[in-house]
Amino acid sequence: MLLAAGLAPAQSTPETAGCEISSISFKGNATLGKNELLTQMTTKETPGFFNKFLYNTISEKLGRKNEYLDRGTLGADLKRLKSYYVNRGFSDAALDTLLGYDAEGKNVDITIAITEGYRSTIDSLSYRGIGQPPGWIWGDVLSNQKIVAGDPYNSQLLVDEVNRILKILANAGYPNAVFVRDPDSSRATRFASTRNYKVFLTFNPGKMYYFGPITIRQEIDTLRSPLPRQDITDDLIVDQLTFAPGKHYSFDDSLSSANNLRRLGIFDLRRMDMTVPPRSDTSVTVPTRIIIRPKDKHELAPELLMSDDNGSFNIGTGLGYTQNNFFGGARIFTARLRFRTQTINAFPNYFGRNTDAVSNLDMTYEVVQPYVFSPKVKGTWAFSLIVDKEQPYLQNIARNKFGFSTRLAEHTTGFLDWTLEGIGSLKNNSFRGDTTDPEIRHQIQLLQQAQFNSILSFAIQRDMTNDVFSPSEGFVHSGSIDESGLFPLALKSVFTNIPFTQFYRITLQGRWYDDLSSHRFSILAFKLRGGFEDKYGESRSDPNRGIPLTHRFYAGGSNSVRGWNSRDLIASGDPQLGGNVSFEASLELRTNILQALQDGLFDKFWIVEFVDAGNVWQEAKDFRVRQIAIAAGVGIHYDTFFGPFRIDWGFRVYNPAEPTGRQWISQRQLFGQTFKEAIFHFGIGNAF
Repeated sequence: MLLAAGLAPAQSTPETAGCEISSISFKGNATLGKNELLTQMTTKETPGFFNKFLYNTISEKLGRKNEYLDRGTLGADLKRLKSYYVNRGFSDAALDTLLGYDAEGKNVDITIAITEGYRSTIDSLSYRGIGQPPGWIWGDVLSNQKIVAGDPYNSQLLVDEVNRILKILANAGYPNAVFVRDPDSSRATRFASTRNYKVFLTFNPGKMYYFGPITIRQEIDTLRSPLPRQDITDDLIVDQLTFAPGKHYSFDDSLSSANNLRRLGIFDLRRMDMTVPPRSDTSVTVPTRIIIRPKDKHELAPELLMSDDNGSFNIGTGLGYTQNNFFGGARIFTARLRFRTQTINAFPNYFGRNTDAVSNLDMTYEVVQPYVFSPKVKGTWAFSLIVDKEQPYLQNIARNKFGFSTRLAEHTTGFLDWTLEGIGSLKNNSFRGDTTDPEIRHQIQLLQQAQFNSILSFAIQRDMTNDVFSPSEGFVHSGSIDESGLFPLALKSVFTNIPFTQFYRITLQGRWYDDLSSHRFSILAFKLRGGFEDKYGESRSDPNRGIPLTHRFYAGGSNSVRGWNSRDLIASGDPQLGGNVSFEASLELRTNILQALQDGLFDKFWIVEFVDAGNVWQEAKDFRVRQIAIAAGVGIHYDTFFGPFRIDWGFRVYNPAEPTGRQWISQRQLFGQTFKEAIFHFGIGNAF
């Protein structure tokens, strides 16, 4: 191999102009990682064979082109890297290059040698000009700082800190506050004696501003109604605002007020204008102008339903009626009749006694109150009559549900639900006629006895992702606790024959996303989920009381372990009856293979490779690591406005239900067994 060292001249020489860049590596970068440094460079490694083939053979809009050494570009990259190091406290950093050519001089490996040297810290950080606003602002200034004294110097974090202070001032009534940039006021000085920085950040808050008068106007759609909606009053809108005339201006108040208006659902918020007077103006009030367009008071619409409920693709139809601003107060009343099924081939006997049909008929009346007690709390009441047909059983359910949700913090939401439901007795239900196992038949009969459930649920979710439907960065953590039995237990002294089961249920889930490419080309997604439930109190020792089938854990399906069909995986017993302990983990690599087209049509295709693992167990004592099933596969996803539509193909890598010696994929016939048993799944939205 031929070697050349040092910075190159500005232009490529004939000997190196055609050299393809095989690799770029760094040496001596103990503090800053390779990926972080590569993002600062224009010089790139040449792509792999597949990307070259697409680009050179099919279309320049596909794949990536070959990357060749350009010494001028590389020299500019080194200057950029040097500046990047200096801005992160490495003022004495030194960089050099080592170019390694192959014997024919057609390929080159680039090694960038870095001597980081001493990293400067911030000896002191002072804020100036914030003495005029109220003293409580200092509490916000000195909390959650982006950078503090003692931290390594970082110019980007100082910029972030300036923006944070300006936001605090804007929320305290100073929207025209500015950062004073002249060197005499704001500066970062590095002292030769200590090699550390002393930083001064100076602000000019300006005048305090206050919310002014509020004007509201309805846009009229003459095709719908020639007159404004009289039931949508100004008071209804003002009640959603978190500010009032005379209160000091706050940017967060204006933002949260707009969000409150949008979530009402009875009109479209067209505009919410707040004009802050310039610093030179004598006015200190900020007027608000709100323009809305009401929706139709009555809406009747047919529905075509597609979903992946219960881990399988469902299709169905429905009819819905909506009344907006039901009896005032921005309430929304909805009546829906919906039918959906996973087994189209069961037509027309979707609810037959001895069929394997999986279908659901649901008639629901729902009232949504956008605010309860305060604009931050949303309330719902729903009453449903349900006929639920699964493979081994059919249930008639009457359900009454009260729900509340509230924003606990900027990215955290809490949910409190109380569900009262009655499940029809066995004489009104049926079980699959081909179920010959007497124990399973007994369990089905037991679980389908008339039952009254009162379930109190509390859930909390923290969502730090960057997109609702297709996140590429961040995480979602959630947990829920359900309790059933307290309410009917209190009524037992009066109604002695109430059939109910005391049980509790705990579920924890985490989802994490990482954009490996920084531009949504390749996304790594990971899910971890676990659940446990058990009976307590008198029900614990009563074998005739079981946890309802609708509240058990199931495994297998399009958003579970995809080598198995929906509700087709269990460690022991009948999978259709579910279990009381659940564990699942999934890993996906999502690649936007045609992203380079940027045509709004074909660039929405994704290739997804996945590995799933999990199972359900009857009891906690039954849990065995060796019983965790493993599946893998590949899928094609297509982005739509309501989330991705996906087709996944999953096969079994490890099947704990098989006899020893046939459990692993390597112990089975690839085509005759593994691929033959593989399953296609259709779904709406990502698997997680």
